[in-house]
Amino acid sequence: MKSSKEVAELIKNYIEGTISSEENIQLNNWIKEDPEHEVFFKKLLTEDELFEDAFTWIDLKQQEEETWLQELKDDTISKILDKQVTQLRPKSRTWLYYAAALILTVGFSFLLFQNRQNPLLERDADLASILPGSNKAELVLSNGKKINLRNDKNGIIIDETLEYSDGTPLLSIDKKNLSKMSATIHVPKGGKYQITLPDGTKVWLNSMSKLEYPLAFTNEKRSVKIEGEAYFEVAKLTYKNKRVPFEVVSKTQTIEVTGTQFNISAYQEDPEAVCTLVEGSVNIHTSNGNISLVPNQQAINKSGSLTKKDVDVSSFVAWKNNKFLFYETELKDVMKGLSRWYDIQISYQGNIPDTYFYGEIGRDKNLAEVLRIMEKSGVKFKLRQIGTEKKLIVIP
Repeated sequence: MKSSKEVAELIKNYIEGTISSEENIQLNNWIKEDPEHEVFFKKLLTEDELFEDAFTWIDLKQQEEETWLQELKDDTISKILDKQVTQLRPKSRTWLYYAAALILTVGFSFLLFQNRQNPLLERDADLASILPGSNKAELVLSNGKKINLRNDKNGIIIDETLEYSDGTPLLSIDKKNLSKMSATIHVPKGGKYQITLPDGTKVWLNSMSKLEYPLAFTNEKRSVKIEGEAYFEVAKLTYKNKRVPFEVVSKTQTIEVTGTQFNISAYQEDPEAVCTLVEGSVNIHTSNGNISLVPNQQAINKSGSLTKKDVDVSSFVAWKNNKFLFYETELKDVMKGLSRWYDIQISYQGNIPDTYFYGEIGRDKNLAEVLRIMEKSGVKFKLRQIGTEKKLIVIP
């Protein structure tokens, strides 16, 4: 954990646009240390008047000196409430965390009040304030239990128990009930998560995606349901010398899998579902017909009509390795991915010419860094904040 002075300097450099690549990595690591860090940092970047309060808050998270309450009084409460606060002395360590929570509560309540007073207030916003997505998801069990999965973990494993991929226990379920239960993973905008299924199959979920699956497969068939985008590494499984089939069901099709690696994009709002095969083979079934793929082929399902073509799969699966890879990628497709990963709205100003992008950049970069690459193609961008919503405007 960095000292408060070091973190403050990183934040200052970030906002001023002078942060180096190494410092950016250090700042991202600090943000990912604690969910509170991420929430606090995003709020901080949208409200300049709370910038100085940031340093007080960081200090309060890291020290236990008796001077904390005076600093709280002088640097935060008096500015926000414009009145004196009676000085108290802490009786226990608990007061330290109460103070940090108080700063966040008072400061954020003030922001919420301002937003409610001016719900449609529109202003320019800093592109660098839009941070990349991170590990975040919600697990919902068929018994009604909901669990917000930790964002300092990158995945979960379903075996005889439920645990995080590093072995940290998640939830204990009686083995008798395991086979009767199912689960759903919801990944929101700006999120990603990895799941290892009971048979050893690995699934990477992209932003705005949902996976439904049983906590224990039968010996006859393995079946899961998907909305959004996912990358599958399907484990080969046999029972009594016969292959146990694996199928992926989406709204418009069923993919029959034989030990393979593939990517499927089947967002509800998209007019087509796209399956890109990396390894092995798949058979795709729809109400209007069937199609088979071999590696480096892609199937497009539009309104039940299936077509296929040869592709370079790398640009379609780069997200799984936390990269953006553009290779003759259309502007609208690029923006769709940025909208989901950075949790922003997209709008277009005027007539946007046909534009294609080439390049690679990590998805751990802030939005400004990604757009700097794209602007080399002649397209410009402007970020506007309307209430609490961020809208990225594409300008020809």
